[in-house]
Amino acid sequence: MVAPMSDRSQAGAQDGVAPRRARGAGASWLTAAAVARATGGEVVARGAAARTVSTDSRGDCEGRLFVALRGPNHDGHRHCGEALQRGAVGLVVDQAFDVASLPNRLRPAFVVRVADTGKALLDLAAEHRRRHRARVVGVTGSCGKTSTKDWLGTVLAAAMPTVRSPASFNNQVGVPLTLFAIEPSTRAAVIEIGTNAPGEIAQLTAVVRPDIGIVTCVAPAHLEGLGSLDGVRAEKSALPAGLAADGLCILNGDDASCRAMAAATRARVQFTSVTRRTDWFATEVRFHALGTTFLLRGERPVTLPRLGTHNVYNALSVIAAACHLGMAEEDVLRALASVPSAARRLEPKRAGEVTIFDDTYNMNPHSARAALQALAGLGNVGRRVVVFGEMLELGTESRRLHEELGAEVVRTRQDELLCVGDGARPIADGALAAGMPTARVHVVADANAAFEWLQQGLRPGDRVLCKASRRIALDRLVDRLHAELLQAAGHGAAEQG
Repeated sequence: MVAPMSDRSQAGAQDGVAPRRARGAGASWLTAAAVARATGGEVVARGAAARTVSTDSRGDCEGRLFVALRGPNHDGHRHCGEALQRGAVGLVVDQAFDVASLPNRLRPAFVVRVADTGKALLDLAAEHRRRHRARVVGVTGSCGKTSTKDWLGTVLAAAMPTVRSPASFNNQVGVPLTLFAIEPSTRAAVIEIGTNAPGEIAQLTAVVRPDIGIVTCVAPAHLEGLGSLDGVRAEKSALPAGLAADGLCILNGDDASCRAMAAATRARVQFTSVTRRTDWFATEVRFHALGTTFLLRGERPVTLPRLGTHNVYNALSVIAAACHLGMAEEDVLRALASVPSAARRLEPKRAGEVTIFDDTYNMNPHSARAALQALAGLGNVGRRVVVFGEMLELGTESRRLHEELGAEVVRTRQDELLCVGDGARPIADGALAAGMPTARVHVVADANAAFEWLQQGLRPGDRVLCKASRRIALDRLVDRLHAELLQAAGHGAAEQG
């Protein structure tokens, strides 16, 4: 276990960024020779060591090694000169590079040529991870991984220098860049690990080499790349399978697919649950205006400033991981009670007598059901109005999953359903088939039409849930509606005054 730092002023990992090491506090390992060894590359030109790594020539390149990545719509090799102009001291390339063509003032930069710059970035991150003592937590799952990562990062930072993935840095570029934020003083790192295709989690887990692995849940998501729920299950299980025997695997004990992963790992397993007694379980879950409360292990009151049973699972995973890393349970719960609200993840936005629950960050069937259950748990004060857009990346299962979500709207006793766009029409079909009255099911062409319907149809006391896949951009509808309702509430107050 890693004991927390006694001086909390040293926590220094706010917003997922490790504190910059003081100049001269230690030499970087990123020399031309070491980079070549780690990547199997060839030194083309020598120069001073880099302090860290960058893949974006538009950002801060001062003292950094620029890795020229290729993608479907870009080629970093075209921006090597720009990176050098911005202060890069090294380049990793996978094509011939004419050092002599550089202006004299830029020639001190070192250059290493590799077979594949994408693989080289992963190789460098793996070597950086190997050279540091930080305990690493890997987080994956179909839903909840970003919230779990953010909460755990915030909690650990209250006790020890901590790094966590910024935003959703969870792919073959984001994961390495997060690992490069680890410094000699870092005690813990929380790394989100995502996937769109088979094999990605196994590849990233091999780079991250987590001491603790968390799988939040398995649900239909990214089916276009993973094919089926079985494909999702197999992909997520790569994290438990990649843990060492002395590691810890934290699994959702109420998710059958997660429970089965216990057989795939050599690590010690702990389960979370809201339905049974496990290693970490919650009872008496309640939703209210301030968020969610529950009893930890049936005894200790916990308050989360978030709505939803799914957030209870996230919190239980955070508690399990933080306690394993040496934090006292009371310190973990204190930090959890003050975690900041996550933007557009069931984020309550009050305007006059209407409350909008902005859950437009993303959407899949599991997260949509969780949002409906949270809304239903708030009780019967005012109508519950559900605004749904399309769920993307569901492949051949798309129509069935949309229709099943419509039935869930009925099962959770929502009052009105507004579906935005033709892609969301099957949700309405599912709700009608499940018995929701026609007068309470509405389909509109786009966000503008949805705004007009809401502007005219909302009543004081209504609670409005807005959710869709990110590319649907339903967040713009939320912002517009919130601003309009605030303006209307202000005018009303002025008239009464």
